[in-house]
Amino acid sequence: MASSGNDTIETAALGRPFQLGMLYDCRKDALLPGVTLWDQDQLQKNTSVRQQNDTELIVSTSDSIEEKSTSLKISGSLRLSLLGGLVNVGGSAKYFQDIKKSHKQGRVTLQYKTTTKFETLTMSDLANGQVSHPNVFEDDTATHVVTAILYGAGAYFVFDRESSEEDKNQVEREVNLTFKKLKFLTVNAEASLHMDEKEKAAVEKFSCSVHGDFKLPSNLTSFNEAVRVYKSLPNMLGGNGEHAVPLRVWLYPLVKLDSRASRLQRDISNPLITRSSEAIESLNQTEMRCRDTLKDTAATTFPAMEKQVEDLMQMCSQYKLDFIKKLGSVLPSIRGGGKEESFLEDILAAHDKSPFNSKDLDEWLKTKEKESITLKSFMKQLEKLGVKMDDSLDDLLFDPDVTNVVCFSFPSVDQHDSFLVKMSNHLKPAGVKDTPGESSDLQVRNINWLSNDTRQTMRKQLQVFKELKKLNNSDDTKFIAASKYDGSHPEACIFIYEDGSNDAVCFVPPSKPATPTTTPVSCNSLTVRVSEPDSATVEYRVEYRVKQKQDTEWASHPLEKNQDTVTLSGLKSDIEYEFRTTAVGKLSYTVSSDVCSAVILTTAGPPTQVKQTEVKTSSITLTWSIPSVQQCESVKGYIIEFKEDNSNQWQSKETETEVYTFTLNDLKKNTVYSIRMRTDVGVGVSLPGEEFKIKTKKQQVDKKELTLVPGDPPVYLLNLKPAGDGQLNKQVFGQAPTTKPANKTIMVVGATGSGKTTLINGMINYILGVDWEDNCRFKLINEETNKTQACSQTSEVTAYQIYHTDGFQVPYSLTIIDTPGFGDTRGIKKDKEITDKIREFFSLEGGIDSIDAVCFVVQSALARLTHTQKYIFDAILSIFGKDIANNIIALITFADGKSPPVLEAIKAAEIPCATNTDESILHFKFNNSVLFAKNTGAKDDQDNFDHMFWKMGKASMKTFFTHLTSMKPQSLTLTKEVLEERKQLEAIVVGVQPMIRKGLSKLEEINTTKAALQNHETHMKENEDFEYEVEVEKSERIDIPPRTFITNCHGCNYTCHYPCGIPNDNRKILCDAMNNGKCQVCPGKCVWSDHFNMTYRWDIKRVKEKRTYQELKKKYEAAMGEKMDSEKMIKRLEEEYEQVQGAVVEMMETLTKSLQRLRDIALRPDPLSTPDYIDLLIQTEEHEAKHGFKQRIEELRSVRERAVLLTKLAEGGHLTGQEKSKLKKMKSNVKGIFNDICKWFQNIL
Repeated sequence: MASSGNDTIETAALGRPFQLGMLYDCRKDALLPGVTLWDQDQLQKNTSVRQQNDTELIVSTSDSIEEKSTSLKISGSLRLSLLGGLVNVGGSAKYFQDIKKSHKQGRVTLQYKTTTKFETLTMSDLANGQVSHPNVFEDDTATHVVTAILYGAGAYFVFDRESSEEDKNQVEREVNLTFKKLKFLTVNAEASLHMDEKEKAAVEKFSCSVHGDFKLPSNLTSFNEAVRVYKSLPNMLGGNGEHAVPLRVWLYPLVKLDSRASRLQRDISNPLITRSSEAIESLNQTEMRCRDTLKDTAATTFPAMEKQVEDLMQMCSQYKLDFIKKLGSVLPSIRGGGKEESFLEDILAAHDKSPFNSKDLDEWLKTKEKESITLKSFMKQLEKLGVKMDDSLDDLLFDPDVTNVVCFSFPSVDQHDSFLVKMSNHLKPAGVKDTPGESSDLQVRNINWLSNDTRQTMRKQLQVFKELKKLNNSDDTKFIAASKYDGSHPEACIFIYEDGSNDAVCFVPPSKPATPTTTPVSCNSLTVRVSEPDSATVEYRVEYRVKQKQDTEWASHPLEKNQDTVTLSGLKSDIEYEFRTTAVGKLSYTVSSDVCSAVILTTAGPPTQVKQTEVKTSSITLTWSIPSVQQCESVKGYIIEFKEDNSNQWQSKETETEVYTFTLNDLKKNTVYSIRMRTDVGVGVSLPGEEFKIKTKKQQVDKKELTLVPGDPPVYLLNLKPAGDGQLNKQVFGQAPTTKPANKTIMVVGATGSGKTTLINGMINYILGVDWEDNCRFKLINEETNKTQACSQTSEVTAYQIYHTDGFQVPYSLTIIDTPGFGDTRGIKKDKEITDKIREFFSLEGGIDSIDAVCFVVQSALARLTHTQKYIFDAILSIFGKDIANNIIALITFADGKSPPVLEAIKAAEIPCATNTDESILHFKFNNSVLFAKNTGAKDDQDNFDHMFWKMGKASMKTFFTHLTSMKPQSLTLTKEVLEERKQLEAIVVGVQPMIRKGLSKLEEINTTKAALQNHETHMKENEDFEYEVEVEKSERIDIPPRTFITNCHGCNYTCHYPCGIPNDNRKILCDAMNNGKCQVCPGKCVWSDHFNMTYRWDIKRVKEKRTYQELKKKYEAAMGEKMDSEKMIKRLEEEYEQVQGAVVEMMETLTKSLQRLRDIALRPDPLSTPDYIDLLIQTEEHEAKHGFKQRIEELRSVRERAVLLTKLAEGGHLTGQEKSKLKKMKSNVKGIFNDICKWFQNIL
């Protein structure tokens, strides 16, 4: 419907009995049947009829309120009336109320609509005629009269099909195509379609219901029957369309006929209509999901779950009825002007805060659905074991043939649900709701058993249950599953009922024993040491067997209580055995330790007189003598065992017989090794000999020596050394040449994941002359492999100084400034830290003063920039001054042989950068995908492909560094100024915000005072005193954490910068809030020496304050020096209001000047202008919604109008005469009793 009460309205008839001349109330969307505004003679004389024949057929698979409204051509306002229960539909419009019962229900709807004629009244004649019911203009029963009707008929064939085992969407798509064939049937054709077998099978499974304006059968048994009915629809209208019904009607406002008539004052706004529809749609979807869940095996198996879902569905149904009733009761009053839209907003806000909001319902249902899936999964596993849910526990306990009952229990299913309690409380009258204590108790008991840890525990319990079932196959032990709540065991548990007892014991399996250790005793025995068993262990034993005979049973030796060692004898010499410890629990459940191996002692000893003969950086040479051999076969060889001193992993080398010297090679330099030897006699080995330590020699470190990172090809990390005094984060590679060649400085910037680090490593490989065939690669920067690509691999701004040396592929030294990536998942705060780091880097003495190129790294595939990507680009470019634009070049990564799509994105976003002579963007393409690729052993095709990319990359590097030679360095003076100006602006914005808030509070206080004076005008005339209440801002001191620094103004009692990086009061002139020795934040703009570090900060507290009329009067009389009556006081309040507004705007002007300076010097301006900043304040007020926020927002909007003028002036824009007049008045209002801003703020403290 239209929003104005004076417009003709077109609306849907929806099966209602409309006639020309009938009266209609748009406030209730109600027809007044039996009453016409004019008599029948007048209506017949002034009725015009024309034929309008049109037929439409639409197939749809959507079932939402929005889609149904579109299909029925229901306006938003009428839809709201339908949802609010104000309108009863009939005929084909009943389709609106036909809602699917299940999400698993595939639905295809066939809509047929035809029109026959259009009747309209000639209002030019009727408007001046005699009305039959003139009282309608005064009795407030109607707002409109029906002046035109479009006749016809419609029908909706609704085909439904359960598709739990099929893809519902696929079914709907296939049938949709089949139904569209109906468009090609003519009236005289047979009622059949040419369908293949697949299409026939698809449609035959559908049931059909019809909603129509014809007399139709309510249920159709088959698709073919539905087609026959569809074919007969045109004949059902009658030969002359006499059975047609109203489809669309036009309503003429009565107020155009008589000004006394009632009118539609306002219509409901679209956002509120949408919110109302979404709320009811959400409740419908909730009921549908509940029905689906109730059909699942889990709900039918676990009555507790079934009861919870049924309770939620019933409460949602009850709440929906109440919600619809509230909508229906408030709509007519809003449309008629009796109530504001805020009443509907309050209803929707209460819905959003209730437990019936869509988010909370969705979360609860998701949990239940996930719970259902989990339970079904476990039940499926139990069924494979032949175990089912069983309620006959008592029968089993009384069965004398059953000794043990083992029950896998799901205790959490029976727990109380606090969310359902919360919903039930919400539906109760206010006086009978549960106390908070009861609700919180249920919250504690409602444990979410679907956590990952709990599910893992359940899986482990199921494995234990399976093992118990496997070990106990006798008839005297029965296995069942049940749902049982036990507060002491909130998770799944295995309960054991022993000897018919009703007292269940939660089964706890024995813990896995620690791996045993062995100690040789003799040539046929050894001692095994075991760990202490846990309390669940019933039996404890040591088991052993010959290692080479894996198919033999384990021999065992029982252990007594508190026994931790056992000596096993009768073992065979020179044979390797396996040993383990086994713990046995209830029902013979066993858990064994890991296996350890041991060889029974031979009679041979280790080599003797082992000593070193030569030690080098990577090798150790040993010699030894023969061992003392007793009663054994001859020696087969020797075993040398060695390991690094800080390692637990021994390595070994074997020698042949008659060899008494050996050299260990490939050792690490300057490393301590532990060495020991054994004798190998074939059937076994001896105990190790004495362990001794030898340290390899230390090699003199060569400055060109590189660190190896294993790989294929191997990668060497360049050895970098810090430069300078440590303040500048600078790393140096190589030695400064005696004859100083040219040096080029480049800064590499880009978004996280753009490939900056790999690109820099590619540069260093090119500079060092690495070719594809070389068997190594180099890295200047080694990425942190534990970081995701969503986070920047680089964390600090680092300068890498690469000194030129012979063999370089470039004729100059190179300084690479690497920066962290902007726009990673850690947010805008992280980007600000990067900006601060770049500013600090450029500010250090002895740092970088000029730059040859700013290398902007971007990915080739960015065909267009999203808002986020645009922000990243702007955030990077806003660092630099305008004079750097021609030194910005685009380095495009992940490129191929085609033109990079990102060039168009850069051009569209107007990114400033260097250009070629033809005005195209200067750029260089790179693809570093094969930089560290394997160059040996690959297939020919792959090798050729990788080699091709390598050559492309090398050519790109050559082109880039050749161009870099010709680039002239640009001073960073202006860039440093941009960074400092932006830092100071941020401090000012943060500092001025509390003053602005105080100013807005003062405006609210003035308005409150003015309203109080106007409401007590009679008392003022009689000079009577009265009391009123205002809310004011008071400053309060708040302690700050220890070792935190702050800048407070002693004179203004104001916090100017917090937190501050200046700990020394004598250096507060360096604080970000200072400029030219004065503070840019505090009300008094005091000198820097009035600012100190303190242990507290100033904050604003909003308090209520009682005031009297007489106090206010004395205040103004003292200030003005004259007697003040009520009119003068109100006038003075209005003047003061203007003055405070002006003061707030003057503070905004301070920000505008800083912003203008940034516009003048920055490559990209700060995204915030003064009006934008006010918009952020407005958004903050709306989000926090603190008391009085609506009035403060109105004041902000008023101030924003003036701020727009100031911004326009600062930008050099042309002001109209009216704007100049406003600006002059605004600035003059700043003067007066609050002329001094500092004094003004002190007055409102």
